[in-house]
Amino acid sequence: MTDRDKAESEEMYAIARSGSGADSIMVQRLKDTLEGKFEMTDTDRRFYAHTLRVMERLRAMGIPDDFIPKKNASLWNDVHTAALEDFKLGNDERLRYTDEAIEAAKRQEILAFEGGCGSKTSLAKLEQAIRNESVRDLLSVLAIGLAFPSIDMLFGRYRFEVIARGELCKTYEELFEEGILAEGDLAMALKGPHWKAPKFVTEKQYER
Repeated sequence: MTDRDKAESEEMYAIARSGSGADSIMVQRLKDTLEGKFEMTDTDRRFYAHTLRVMERLRAMGIPDDFIPKKNASLWNDVHTAALEDFKLGNDERLRYTDEAIEAAKRQEILAFEGGCGSKTSLAKLEQAIRNESVRDLLSVLAIGLAFPSIDMLFGRYRFEVIARGELCKTYEELFEEGILAEGDLAMALKGPHWKAPKFVTEKQYER
């Protein structure tokens, strides 16, 4: 492993602090590759290239590598989208994540939804909720257990149109402005002073 490899590997570990189970797996794959445990795949290369380009863009703006998007989700969204365009990557998560990483993301999503709803659910129920409920209500629950990049990944899978028209990012930031969400020390949000459980939570509509 060269000095440059070591430096870039350490930089990539900053991504794991974002709270993403999928990113953590991909970063570990990079470390294993650099240690010669297996050959890097095209998926690894795309993840690596995209992530480093995001970091380069943030650095150019004077933002440190350990940046975690909180209420300013639009900043992350802008550099993330620009990096995707740089490499002509679409929204398909399979271009940048292995099956193992995607499954880790799905487990994390279910746990976050269960935590917000206070009851057990399933992947099918979560998908149903994402497709049917308002973005506002969904974010007030999901943001308590997921960082914004993970939320973006979830909506990209089941309801990309709200990302494409800017609704996801705009609504997320509005919830902070209105005191429904509040910043915490970690990547996930906290319940703000005006937080109230959505109807689908109180009625346990997506309980397994």
